[in-house]
Amino acid sequence: MAYFKQFPKVEYDFERNGIVQNMVDIFRHVKPLQDFVDNFSGYRFYNIINGERPDIVSSRLYGNQDFYWTFFVINEYLHDGYRSWPVSQEALLKFMEVEYNGFAIETNPSTIDRTSDGLIESPITSHRNSLAGRFKVGETITGGTTGATGTLTRKITDLSQLIVQNTTGTFVAPELVIGSTSTDSVSSFRVYRYADAPYFYHKKTDVSRRPVTNSTHIPTNVPARNDLGALTGETVSGGVPDADLTFVSNRTHEFEKNEQRSRMRYVDPNYVGQFADKFKRLLNA
Repeated sequence: MAYFKQFPKVEYDFERNGIVQNMVDIFRHVKPLQDFVDNFSGYRFYNIINGERPDIVSSRLYGNQDFYWTFFVINEYLHDGYRSWPVSQEALLKFMEVEYNGFAIETNPSTIDRTSDGLIESPITSHRNSLAGRFKVGETITGGTTGATGTLTRKITDLSQLIVQNTTGTFVAPELVIGSTSTDSVSSFRVYRYADAPYFYHKKTDVSRRPVTNSTHIPTNVPARNDLGALTGETVSGGVPDADLTFVSNRTHEFEKNEQRSRMRYVDPNYVGQFADKFKRLLNA
């Protein structure tokens, strides 16, 4: 495949040992060829063995390591490059230890009514323990009871989660957690190890596991109010009751994603030469 010499090179650490190799960077020219890829019918599927590299898979399927690039052309999830290639279980565990260290502190933003002392006399709705507009990423978070500390690295408002990493001690709910810079504080409702925290919720009875909103985070059947805070007589639907839900954790999500990527589409060996020639013509058109 000499025509790939015209592509720029990218460094890639196949063994993740600090030794990099120069590999062909084909990705900047892939997307214009998607119509051809979508219309091609000579595909098969291959389950990538734990830790197999693209060049090894190419050798196994085609008897030639040079066709590894076709995997990145015809599999949409690989369009981001080598970083999307499925990793070994050992590498994934190491990734989880680094990426998901720390805690996910969940709050329960209950809806309450309060009376304004201004011109509006009717009760207006406020949200106690909401994370919206509160806390600053990068500040230190401290547990008011346990004294645990950590750096706030992320806020996930739709799950009412503060992600606190590089921690000392263990956060325990219910306790007040306080931001050192913002001075914001909130009552914790549940605390998870970050890897085991909810990535998304779904109904227990839904085998397709479609994501839904938990009513713990967005209360259901909340009385609706107009712009002046007056009750309209209607209710606003919120989330699904917590008792009817289960969730997929961050850990499960990462392992399932890696497993899904391990089932890869590839060009039938009988057609890979034709595929490569077509790719070359379109690339140089």
